[in-house]
Parts: sequence; structure tokens; C-alpha cells
Amino acid sequence: MKIPKTVTTLPTQPDIRWPVLVIFLFTIAIYSNTLFNDYALDDLMVCKGNSFTQKGLAGIRDIFAWDSFTGFWGKEKHLVAGGRYRPFSLATFAIEKSLTGEFNPMLSHLINILLYALTGILVFIILKNLIRPPNGQPWYLGFPFLAAMLFIAHPVHTEVVANIKGRDEILALLFSLFTLQLTLLYLEKRKTGLLVLANLSFFCGLLSKENAIMFVIIVPLTIYFFKKVPLKKNLTLAIPLFITALIFVFIRFLVLGQIVSTEIPRELLNNPFLEATAGQKFGTILYTLGLYIKLLFFPHPLTHDYYPYHIPLVAFNDPRAIIPALLYAGLLAYAFYHFRSKSPVIYGILFYTLTLVIVSNLLFPVGTFMNERFIYMPSLGFVIVITYLIATKLPSLSKNGAMVRRTVLTVFIAAFLLCSVKTFTRNKVWKDDFTLFSTDVKVSENSIKCNTSAGGDYLKKATGETDSIQKLEDYKFSWIYLSKAVRLAPNSINALILYGNIQAMYHKDYKAAIGQYFKVLSLDPEDKTSYNNTIRVLANMDNQTEFRYKINTYLTLSHMPPANSEIFSNLGRLYGRYAANLDSAALCLETAIRISPKEINAYKDLGIIYSMMRDFPRAVEVFRIASSLDPSDAQVKQNLDLTIRIMHGEKK
Repeated sequence: MKIPKTVTTLPTQPDIRWPVLVIFLFTIAIYSNTLFNDYALDDLMVCKGNSFTQKGLAGIRDIFAWDSFTGFWGKEKHLVAGGRYRPFSLATFAIEKSLTGEFNPMLSHLINILLYALTGILVFIILKNLIRPPNGQPWYLGFPFLAAMLFIAHPVHTEVVANIKGRDEILALLFSLFTLQLTLLYLEKRKTGLLVLANLSFFCGLLSKENAIMFVIIVPLTIYFFKKVPLKKNLTLAIPLFITALIFVFIRFLVLGQIVSTEIPRELLNNPFLEATAGQKFGTILYTLGLYIKLLFFPHPLTHDYYPYHIPLVAFNDPRAIIPALLYAGLLAYAFYHFRSKSPVIYGILFYTLTLVIVSNLLFPVGTFMNERFIYMPSLGFVIVITYLIATKLPSLSKNGAMVRRTVLTVFIAAFLLCSVKTFTRNKVWKDDFTLFSTDVKVSENSIKCNTSAGGDYLKKATGETDSIQKLEDYKFSWIYLSKAVRLAPNSINALILYGNIQAMYHKDYKAAIGQYFKVLSLDPEDKTSYNNTIRVLANMDNQTEFRYKINTYLTLSHMPPANSEIFSNLGRLYGRYAANLDSAALCLETAIRISPKEINAYKDLGIIYSMMRDFPRAVEVFRIASSLDPSDAQVKQNLDLTIRIMHGEKK
């Protein structure tokens, strides 16, 4: 029996292999140059600088048991309100360490690229299943493919992909999209296992980053817009997701001891609204919401730093706050008015606003004014709206199909080309800390953090520079940026310390440097860096001409905990050699020895002081202790013999 020829004309599912391959290769191409980048920004916090991930698989238990910052700081340090619990991405770094034996930035960058490519492919598959392209439309002109490509190409994502630490953002969206796809498959195949996998994927997304929780709303919203499912059944499907989210919140509470903290950090770089009024806070939030839209339409210039005061405080009645407020109000009003139309445009608007609000500072503080990585998940909603309007709605405006196809193709080729070039060049900026800071400080000109970081890295570069001309050039830029950082934030501890360092190293103005360190100590008496730096700088000052200043400074340090034998040893030496105050010299050296009984230099100096005071028996006793501590010290033996001879001569 022959099969009728008509069978060959039955509709078939379009082959997705070509679009999937193109998306994958396109991702590799525009992010390939990140493979040669080193660690930058917060990468060390999750890799080499994290004691938990350094343990490999053995550290995974600690990763899941503590705040995500604990492995780096060595203790719980609540730098941002509510803490951070994102163990899944940290666990992937621990696995990397176990597999390779050491951290390799190239491997970490490669994994980020592959995960990002998988995200783009999943975007295409989900959109293709939700919004089927018209019959006969080439796949490369279809909305799902164009949306996935625009999502991959968008330069605002470079921070997430090129920054290794950005894996938490990638995984959060990736697992959230898997959750959505598995739920949609369950609706088609009715296999309970798919629903179980969907909730397991959702839990992994929550463990990657907390903002995945918005998919408790996004999943039923998607089903409402694109699937003919009764509302009751739709809400029933959302119940397991809600329970999964509650389990995550409970675990997070057990680990961190809080769900949402009401304690606001008293440090400007972790609480950007510290100096803002209530009106300025809300106005600035609205201003940043407007900047997000600007970056999605025109992603230039880009920077990793939106800290105070690259973003200025904006009053509530400022046009920079009013215009975004009206824009968002208009978008939401339009979306709710046309909600029942179930248009992909309305869906995209709601996706964007729902996933943005959780990182907007409106619900709770997120530790900074804004960041490009915060727009990573919401940008998918933006891409859906823009691509759908151009690829699907634009053709309906003209009956000339060929001309419309050419127009659409031209628009997207231009967009892909511009975005790809911007993404590829931006990736190079993430090469390492120095490249990132020295580049972005020209954009974030008024950022305390960026000026401090750039100044500090120029200082570090100058310290290791062998070319004298380049060394002076590095010192000059370090001075420029650190001076500005201190002007912007006179009480910034890190900026003050580095500013003191550059004054000592570049200008040789040791007193000015010590002034900066003492200002830090007045803000934080336990700051060990300023304490130790003061001692080091004092050692570089001339004893002959500055002994009185040095004595006074050491005396100030001597009243600060902890007790330091080096300070009292130096004081004793200055009192004895330059101030001719033998009693004070002896008292200080005796104190140094009580603090550190094996401080040989203090014994040597004290022996000399006792000899000058003609207390030869105690001088001999001290020299003998010094000789026992270091039998090879010829000078001590010589002083001991000389003191004994003088003592015997006086007796005769």
C-alpha cells in the first residue's frame, strides 16, 4: 500500500537547529575576548579570595551555611541590608577548584559564556513556543530568533558575563527560564515529573540570586497571556512555586537570621541614601529608573560604578525624577488598561517592571543607587516589547511584504552590529582591576568608590614600576584621583588611607600622611592599617630634625590598643639618643620588653641606657639576656665585655 503524497505536505515543527546554532556561535563570537581577561572587581570575593570556595568540594557545606560574604571576610560582616545568601554560584566555583586544583580565570569566563549562550537559546525556545511565527516566515526574521539575538547582543549585559562574579545573575535567570519552560511542557504533556523538575529548577534559581523569586508571578502571568488555561488551574500551578519560595525564605532566615533587615548600614558606599532626605531618596530612585530605560535604548557610556556620587541626589520635584515617574505611570496604566488583550507588548512591559522593582530600592535598599547587572533580568521584557513591535507589528503597516522584510532585516542587522561592537569593546575593559578602574573613572567622575579604586590601583602600579618616567606618571594619576575621592568623601576610611600613602610615597610629606592616618583612627580607633602605616612612615622621618614630632606621635600611638613593643622601643631610642632623657628612655624600653620579652633590640638599647646612667649591674644583666637571645651578635658581646670592665674598674 502506497502512502499518499499528501502526507508529505502535513505541517511539521520548524527545524530549530540552525537558529540554536547561530545563537550559540554568536554568543561565543562577541564574548570570546573575555577568555583572556583576568579577575576583576568582586571576582576574588568568590574565587581565590574566598576561603570556602578555596576548599573545593569540602567547602560547599560552609557555602550553604553562611552569608555569601563570610568566606571572603572570614566573619559575618553585614555590609548591606538583609545580607546576601547566594550559595549556588559559589558552589560552582568550589567545583571548579576541585576539578582543576586551582582557579583558572579562563575556565571561569568560558563557563559564564556557555551559560549565557544557553540562556539565549532558552529565550528563543520559550518565545517560539509561546508566539509562533506566521507560516512561511524565514526563521531569521521570526520574532523569537530576533529577540534572543538582541538579548544576547545587548551591551548592558557585559557586566554580568565579563565579570566572573556575575554568574549569580546568569544562573538566576537561567534556572528561572527553565522553571517556566518545564511548566509549559507540563501543560502539554501532563507529566508530574516535569512539575517537580520545574520547582527544583526554581529553587536553584533562588539559591543563585534572590530576585528569581519574581517568577512566582512571572510563570502564572506567562500562562495567562499565552496559554488557554483556566484561571483556577493556573493559580493551582503557582502554589508549588509559592511553597518553594517560602522554603527558600525560611532557609535564608535560618542562615542569616533575618528576612529583610531594618538595620541600615552607616557607611555611604553601602547605603547611598545615607545623606539624602526622604524626598531626595524617592526622587533619586525615580531618576535611576529613567536611566535604566536610557541604557536599554542607548547603552553608552557604560560603567561598573553607579555609587555616590556618580549618581547625584535628585529632589522629588526635579524634572529628572518627574519625567521617569510619568513614563512608568503611563506604561503601567497602558498595560493594565489593555491587560485582557493578552498582547506580548503588555506582557513584556509587566515582565520588565515586575523584575525591576525588586532591585530598584523601592521595596528595600540594595546597597547602591543602581547597577547594570540589575537590569539583566528585566531587559528580557524590554527585548520582547521592542522586537515584537518591529518584527511583528511593523509588517502590518504595509502591504509590500518584500519591502517590510528588507526594512526589518536592515533594522536588526544595524542593531546587532552596533550592539556587538559595543559589547566586544566593553569586554576588554573588564580585563583586570586596573583597566576597569582607570577606564570607568573617566565616566564615573564623581564616584567616591571609583576615584578611590583608580587612585589605589595607580599607586600600586607606581610601586612596582621600574621606568622612572612612567612611575611619576602613575603617581600623578594616583594623586589626582585620591585627592578627588577625599574631597568627595572627607570621612571615607579607604580613601583617607590611600591618600596618606600617596602623600608619603609621592610627595614625601610624611606629616601630612600621618595626619590622614590619624583622621582614620579618630573615625575607627581599631583600624590596624592606619596604625601600622603611621609607624612605617615615622621610620622614614629624620631622627635628628624631627625627633620631637616623632616622640609626640609615638606617645599618641602608645595610648591606642593594642600594646605595641615597637612603639615603646622606638620611643626609648629617641629619648635616649636625641632628647637626652635617660629616665624616660629606660621606662619606655622596659615597657617594650614587658610587652615582648624577646625583643632583642630593646634589650640592646636598654643596656646602653643603663650604662649611660652608670647602672652597670643592670646593664650587664640586660646585655647577657640579649646575648642569650642572639649568641651570634658580636656587638652585644662587645658591649657586655666593655660594661663588665668599666664596672670592675670602678670597683677598684
